[in-house]
Amino acid sequence: MNYDMDQKLLELRLSGYVMFEGLLSVEKVDAMRDAFMGLLETVRRRETEISDVEVGDLRTGMGRLQRVHRYCLYFPLDPPFLDEAVYANPVVLELLERYWESDDFFLTCLHSNNPYPGATWQRWHRDTALMTPGVGSHRHPNLAAKIPLVDTNEENGSFQVMPGTQYIAQPEYEGKYNDMLTKEGVDVNARRLNMKKGTVWIQDPRTIHRGTPNTADHPRPELCVCYSLPWVRLRSPVEIHRECFEQLTERGKQLFKHAALLD
Repeated sequence: MNYDMDQKLLELRLSGYVMFEGLLSVEKVDAMRDAFMGLLETVRRRETEISDVEVGDLRTGMGRLQRVHRYCLYFPLDPPFLDEAVYANPVVLELLERYWESDDFFLTCLHSNNPYPGATWQRWHRDTALMTPGVGSHRHPNLAAKIPLVDTNEENGSFQVMPGTQYIAQPEYEGKYNDMLTKEGVDVNARRLNMKKGTVWIQDPRTIHRGTPNTADHPRPELCVCYSLPWVRLRSPVEIHRECFEQLTERGKQLFKHAALLD
């Protein structure tokens, strides 16, 4: 599918996110969902206490219960995830190169946040700390590509975002967005990201957003692939298995150049 990349870049800059509909085949997404749900179900059965740390084996289920009925999972770069369409999609990479005006960036996470039936509202939040107090920088050193593994809608807990909030840079607001935005009478002008399988969307982590209640009879799984500029310091590197790294293309090896290789 062809996309107007100038328009897509403009959307990312203006709104803090952009969607590429039909980027992946439904068959590819379904295969990933089947593999992913086996890992996620292992975590769901095992993790019964809310935690801040993902535990377990990467290949059998490394994750945590983030809050009631909402689970985080690190997924391995094994098939069917060992696919350039996932970690080095040419459309995604082109957008990142245009955004950063450079092809020197690397991959920093293979993660996910997944609401099961019964999950409730998340707090309004950002996925990053304020780096430039008082200055709404025109770009950020971290971006995430997200791949919904099912159709997302208002029943199964689709994301809600506040377009344009990536440029808010008032230190006194940090950590207070939920209290500010949930006050009676406040019109937050939020948008729900209801998407079809095959869509990939890119998010600026500064954009204020929240997860919503899952009232459906199924979970809403989604892959998150994070990219960063080379000067970004990480708490811990992304982990992949050595035999998977050796199967990567040269571009893939560049993207995983700071990965921790597991034997």
